[in-house]
Amino acid sequence: MGNSTIFKRLFEVQIVHDYYLTTADGESFFDKNQKQKKDIINKKLINRIYDVKSLFEIEPDASTKKNLDKYKLVWAKTALGFIVGTEVNVENQAGEIVYKPRFELKPDLNFTFSIQPSTPFFNGMTNISLRPSLPSIYYFTNKNKEIFNEPVIPAYTSTPISNKVATVQGGKIYEMGALAELAGSVQEAIQYTDGTDPNHWEVINDKRFVSDADRILLPNSFEYKLKKSQNITQIDFVLLDQSDNQIKTISKTAAQAIQNIKVDFTKVDDNDIDSDTIPAGHYTLKIQQNAGSELLYPVYLNTNIYDKYNLAVVDIRLDEENSPYSLLDSNGFLKTRISAANQKISHPVFEIRFKNRKTYWRYNKEGDFSPGEIAGTATHLQHSAERLISIKPKALTAALVPFQDGGSLLLPYPAIPSIKLENDKIFSEIFINPSNRLLNN
Repeated sequence: MGNSTIFKRLFEVQIVHDYYLTTADGESFFDKNQKQKKDIINKKLINRIYDVKSLFEIEPDASTKKNLDKYKLVWAKTALGFIVGTEVNVENQAGEIVYKPRFELKPDLNFTFSIQPSTPFFNGMTNISLRPSLPSIYYFTNKNKEIFNEPVIPAYTSTPISNKVATVQGGKIYEMGALAELAGSVQEAIQYTDGTDPNHWEVINDKRFVSDADRILLPNSFEYKLKKSQNITQIDFVLLDQSDNQIKTISKTAAQAIQNIKVDFTKVDDNDIDSDTIPAGHYTLKIQQNAGSELLYPVYLNTNIYDKYNLAVVDIRLDEENSPYSLLDSNGFLKTRISAANQKISHPVFEIRFKNRKTYWRYNKEGDFSPGEIAGTATHLQHSAERLISIKPKALTAALVPFQDGGSLLLPYPAIPSIKLENDKIFSEIFINPSNRLLNN
C-alpha cells in the first residue's frame, strides 16, 4: 500500500451524563443495551440535545500540549468528549489493514486534560460530593482498569475509566447520594448517614458511575478543614505507601476545637533540610480524629496536575499495556484497524459516567393542600404542614419523567435542578400556585 500517511484516532474519551440521557419512561441510559444506547446518542446528537462542548471546558495541560506538538499529534473536542489522533503509516498484514504511528510514541508518554463544568447547576443535577472531607478532585485514568461486563441483553463489555465503588467504612459520614459497596451490592445513600443503618441506603445497579472512589487527586500540601461544632481537639494524618509502609505522620492536639490544619506531605521530615521529598504517586491516607475510628482514603498526590478549580483530571497513559485499556497493541500498532473480513475495529473509547442526582421533591403552597390533593398523591407524597414531600428520593432528569408506581401520576417538576441541603437530606423545591397546579386532572 506504499507509504501513504493518514490520520487515525489513537483514543477517545466520552463523558456520558444520565441527567440528559435518561429516557422519558424513566429508564437510565446505562440500563440500555449497546444498540439502544447508540440509537439514543445518535438522536440526541442529530437534534443537538446533548453536546459535551457546551457542558464542560476541556483543556490539555502544558506538558501535554508540548507532547502533542512534539509527536505531531492532534486533539479535538467532540459532541461526546474529546479525541487524540496521530499520523500513521498504513500496512497490510495477512489481509488486515493496520496503522503504526508515524512518530514512535514512548511508553512513558501520557496525556493529561482538565475538566471544568460550564453549565449552571452542575452540582445540582450530578450525583457528586457537595462537601468532601478532603479538597481532592476527580482523577480518571486508563491505568490498571478492568473492563466492565454490562448486565444487559445482549451482554457486551465497555471500558469506563472510573473506579469501582469503595466498601462502606464504619464511622465515616456519607453524603446523600454517596455510592458504596454494602452487604455485597452497590448501594446509594438516601440521606446523610454514618453507614451503619441499612435503611439509609438503597440497592442500585452497578454501572461504574463516577463516585468518591475517583475523588483522589491532591497536591502534596493542602488544608484540611474542620467545623468548630465537630469539637476535634486531636487529629492524626498517616501517609502509607502501596505496601502499607508508613511514610509520614502529622499530628495536632489543641485545647480548643481545631478548625483548619495544614497537611504537608512535600518532605518526609520537615525538620531536616536534606530530607527526601515524597514523590508523586498513589498512597493511602489514614485519618483519626479524637482517637476514634481510623478512616482510610486512597489518594493520588500530584501537585503538578492538581488545580482546585478543576472538577477532574483525565490522564491517559501509554504505559498501560496488553489490556483492553491500552492505546497500542503488543506490536506497537493502533487498536483501530480493518480486519481481513473487512470489519472496522474501533479505537479505544473510554467513558466517564455521571449519575444524575436524586432529591426529595418538596411541594410548597401558600395555605395548606386540599384533602383531594393530599389523597390524590398519597402513594408518592407524604403530607406535612403546607408541604407535600416525596416518600422516596426521585431522580432529576432533563426528560419529564412521571412518578411511577404501577401507573403514571404526572406532577410538577422542579423548574431548575437547584437543590437545598437541610438536616440529613437534599431537597428540590417546587412551588404550587394557580398557574402551576399540583393535579391537572
